[in-house]
Parts: sequence; C-alpha cells; structure tokens
Amino acid sequence: MSLADLRAALAAELAATPEFYDFKVLRSEREGALWRVTLEPGYVYAEGQRPGAASAQVLLDDSLDGASAWWGAPVKGGASVLAVLAEEDQLLLQNASSAPPGPDCLIRLYPTRFLNAVAEAWWDTPWAERALACLPDLGRPRPVDAATALSGAPFRWLRPAQSAALALVQHSSAFLWGPPGTGKTTTLGVLLAEYLERRPEARVLLLSTTNQAVDLATIAVDKALEKGRREQYRASVQRLGTRFDAAAYAGREHLIPSDDQGLIGQLARAEAARPSARGDAGALKAWADRVAALREELRAASLQVLRRCRLASMTTTRAAFTLKTLRELSGSDADEPPFDLLVFDEASQVSLAHALALMPLGRARLFAGDPQQLSPVLRSPDRGARRWLGRSAFAEMPRQGPSVALLDEQSRMAAPISELVSALFYAGALRVAADAQAAPAWAAARRRALGEADADTHVQLRRVRSDGAWSAAERGPVRRESAEAMAEAVAAALASGDWRAQELIVLTPFRAQRALIRRCLREHGVPDAAVKVSTVHRAQGSEAPVVLFDPVDGSQPFLHGEEAQRLLNVAFSRAQAKLIIYLSASDAASPLLAPLVQRLRLAGDARVALDLRDLARQPDFPANALGRRVRAGRHTGEVSRLSPDGRQFWLVNEVSGAEQLIDAGFWRARALAEG
Repeated sequence: MSLADLRAALAAELAATPEFYDFKVLRSEREGALWRVTLEPGYVYAEGQRPGAASAQVLLDDSLDGASAWWGAPVKGGASVLAVLAEEDQLLLQNASSAPPGPDCLIRLYPTRFLNAVAEAWWDTPWAERALACLPDLGRPRPVDAATALSGAPFRWLRPAQSAALALVQHSSAFLWGPPGTGKTTTLGVLLAEYLERRPEARVLLLSTTNQAVDLATIAVDKALEKGRREQYRASVQRLGTRFDAAAYAGREHLIPSDDQGLIGQLARAEAARPSARGDAGALKAWADRVAALREELRAASLQVLRRCRLASMTTTRAAFTLKTLRELSGSDADEPPFDLLVFDEASQVSLAHALALMPLGRARLFAGDPQQLSPVLRSPDRGARRWLGRSAFAEMPRQGPSVALLDEQSRMAAPISELVSALFYAGALRVAADAQAAPAWAAARRRALGEADADTHVQLRRVRSDGAWSAAERGPVRRESAEAMAEAVAAALASGDWRAQELIVLTPFRAQRALIRRCLREHGVPDAAVKVSTVHRAQGSEAPVVLFDPVDGSQPFLHGEEAQRLLNVAFSRAQAKLIIYLSASDAASPLLAPLVQRLRLAGDARVALDLRDLARQPDFPANALGRRVRAGRHTGEVSRLSPDGRQFWLVNEVSGAEQLIDAGFWRARALAEG
C-alpha cells in the first residue's frame, strides 16, 4: 500500500480508459441555438476496445457532460456537449461549428478525463503523502469535537437510527450507511443544518458523484434550515458548478452563486482539445497556455464564492479539478485543513484513490452512501486498480462501532419486497419503518392489483421460455419474448386506467434490451418516454410503485459477482408496491438469481419444520431428510441434495435462498450426545 503502488494503479486505469467514443447517429435536429442528436442505442466504439465488449458496458452519463464532440461528415465540425439525456440516448450540443451528422454517420465524443485531475494530486508528493496518511483513519477513526453534540431539534420525527447518526460528526472519519428508502439524504440535511448552527465558525464541503445528487443533497440542507427555523444560515449555503437543474432551485435561487460562470466547462473542453505531441510544438504550447489561463481564472472565481460561504457543494469531479483552489482556503498555514467537515454523499461510488486525494481538505470526514449498491466504475483488470479505484472508502469501514451508523428502517418498499431485499443484500438488518407500518394510507398505496398479481402479491416471478443471447445486430444481449411480455403488461396496466405511466419503471442491465423494450412498447401503442425504461445503472436514486425487471441473460459474466449483486439490489429496491421479475429456467439457475427463486419458492412453505436432531437419530439419516423442511439450529429450510457418500448434505435456507453445506456426522454426534 505504498505511494508507488497507488500511482501504478492510476496509470493502469488511465491506460485502460478510452480517450474517445464513437457513436452512430440516428438523427440530428436543430432547436434554436442548440442541436439535439439522437444516437443509435448500443452502437458505440470505445478507443482501444473491441466494439462488442464496449457496447455492453459504455453508458451515456454525467461524465460526458462538457465533453467535446467532433464529426468528419458530411461537413467537418465540432461542438461541446451541454447535456446528456442518457435514457433517451440523446445529446444536447452547443456552439456547433457546422450541422451535426445525420443517420448512419458517426459522432466522436472526447470526455473530460477527470482521472487526470486525481492523478495530478497523487503526483504532488507532499500532498500525496498527507492523503495516504489518511488511510488508517478510515478503519480506526479518532474521537473529535466532543462538544458538538447534535440533538436533531426540532425534528422530533427522526427515527432512532437517524437520531443516532447525528453523533457521527464527533469522529475523524465516519460512515452513514443508508440502504434504499431509509432517508439518508434527509438525515444528512438535518445533520448539516444543525451542525452549521452549533458550529458558527465551521466550514463544510459537501460533495457528491453526479450533478443531480449534488442538487438533492444541497436542497435537503436548505429545506432542513428552513423547516428547522434556521433561516439566517440559508444564504451561507452555495452550490458551485453550472450543470445544476434550474427547475429544482425555484424559490431557492440564493443557493446558486452568480460569480461562477461555467469556467470548469470551458476548461474541460480546452483540455479535451489537446493537440498531439507529435504535431506542431507551437500549437501544443498555445494549448498549454490556454489551459493554464483557464485554471487560474477558475481559481479566482471559485475563491470568491468559497471564502464567503460556510457550506459549499459541488461534484467530486469538480473538487478534483479545483483542488488547488480548495487548498488555498487554508491561507498561510498550508498544513491546516480548510474545512471543518468534508462530506462525501453517494460515497460508495467514489473510488478510494479519489476520496483519499480529497480527505486532507477536512478535519473530519463523513461518508454517506450504501456499499451494497453501485460501486466506482473500473475499466482496468489490474489488481492495484481494483484495490484503489474499484473500491470506495466503505471498503475500509469498521465492522461496527460509534463511527458507523446503519439506517435500518425504510419506508419505500412494501414488507415482502423489503424482506427480500433485506435477506439478499443486508443480512436481514433492514425492515419496514414503524411509522410507515402504522399509516393506513402507506399500506393502501402498496396494495394494488396489477394484471395477474393481486393486491397482496408484491413480488412475482413471471416465467419465459427463451434464454437471452448476444445479438450482433443489436450489439448486446437481447430477449424478444421478455421484451414483448413486459410491453404487453405495461400497455394493459395503462389501458386499465388503474395505473399512470409515471408509476411504472422497466429495468434491465443492458442497453440493447432497453432499446428493444422501447420498440415493443411503441408497437403496443405506448409512446416514447411515456414510461421510464432504464438500465439499472441509471436507476439509482429513482423509485416507483411498480418495477418490472428483466435480467435478459443470467449466464452473462456481467451478471456474476459482487458488482452484479449490487446491481440487483438497485433494481429490486426501486419498487414500492410491486416487483415483477421475468426469468427463464437458465436465468433461475444462475448463481446470483437462484437464491431469489428458492427464497420465493420456500416463502409459502407451510410444512412443519422437523428438528434435524430427531432425524439424525434414525438409521437412514441423512437420506430421510431429503426434500423435507428442517430446522438446524438457527437455520430453517429444505434439504435439497446429498453428497454421494452421504457424509454431507445441502440445506436451502428459506430466509436467504442460499444453499448451506451441512456435515451429517456433526448432527449424528449432537443427537447422540443429547440423548
């Protein structure tokens, strides 16, 4: 875990990160001064990667905001990406030098390489040594600031775990673990609102992974200040950056500083336009001077805002790009952290290397998120890259202790969905909140029939005969049967009049299947964009009464391992009332989905559970247990199979759905000892 190891990991990831992506255009339409470019779903070539592998993995997301666009036909031109509409496969381009290409032509995007900014911090040796020295503190936090005890006043409705989480500010590093529906963002807003009041001189830097997440967290703080009768502090909260959702700030315009004029976007476009070092040296020098000037201008503008506010919020990407500016807030004492509290929201998606590079900015650090949901995006197979860039700070989190707060009550999912998610992903720790259970309106909203799923059926498996398969034409895994079935179910729900389009979400892991589902919906008379059809990666942060999920092809390597488990967690936990899962026999046998199928199969098992000790006293044990519901200590389930020599057998745990290996000799000995 040396500095050299970390630098090598960054180099490996940078080498594996494409400098550009080529997308195929479906159509380009002018909208005033802007151009709306619709891309062909799934058709993408990532520089240095084979088209097939890239098309399944590359996603349009916030990372392409501010990217430079270039095209060579029909007329050479370029533009900057004003916004990405990921679920519509669309780009909004500004400052286009010519009309963007039309159908079947290619458009090339040069994304902002934020990892360059992170790497720059790690090649600054004095700063890098300070950052690396923060690593032990993640696993062994120190008590700090014991005088700042937060009570949550006047928010007396906080749940017990939410109230307990307020004590996290008394530790040098702390973790707010917020599973889906537990009110993590609300808790964070209350915590920071009271912190600003209790610490009148304190300064806070609030970071999150996407612009939408920054908006949500910033507004949560402002709402808590407003509702908590702390109006005098609201003007001291400032949201830096220009890619915010303007509509979200209606009535909260005081959160947007007027000094910030989008310089980071100009910088990103300039950096993406770097000329080749093999070409004109003069052009390269001019480019370097331009980038340096923009960086200096950005520092000056940001400093003005940062010096006058008490809570600044921005993306983690922006924080990396403006690290020098943030460091300058320390003044003459460069060793003194400029912020009293550094908060990482959605921290499970921030790489350990990225987080550590920013940690010296704060005297205390708070990581809020859910390590059981999506992790940082990683491209390199390098072991060091996985260690430093494929994991988040949550990987170093203490197993328990006062620096960790788990929010264990959720009010999103109906009880059967909550129990499924809790058993599969949270070791049974998550439950429906007491206040939700006590509210008749909450329960009524989750008892609604949908086609063949009656009001009391909240989780349903719908079988399909065919397995998904890779399609060269679609450039990804697809399955027509499940796409048709989902489109039919959605169309029927809308036609019934019992459901509105915004109450339904259709999820799948693959862009190719998403495009096919949309086509099927159109064929069933459901207009484009009426119902949200999304890849799971883009669904985190959303929720709806009904979620229809299609894994497409359970044999895909993409759907195996820890990251796939997190993906399933995101998919299942979006549902409030109904979770409908489409599976073939092959899907149901996959290692990740088999426990789900077994758990649902055993959920209605009314057979009396036989004590395994009683069966072990009989001469035909363990054969006499095969296929029976048994109780083995704290575990209950069905004995599914025996080893050939009869010394071992497997129990399907009815809570987790997973198979557990049981030693027959142990239970014979126990039965004999107990008489």
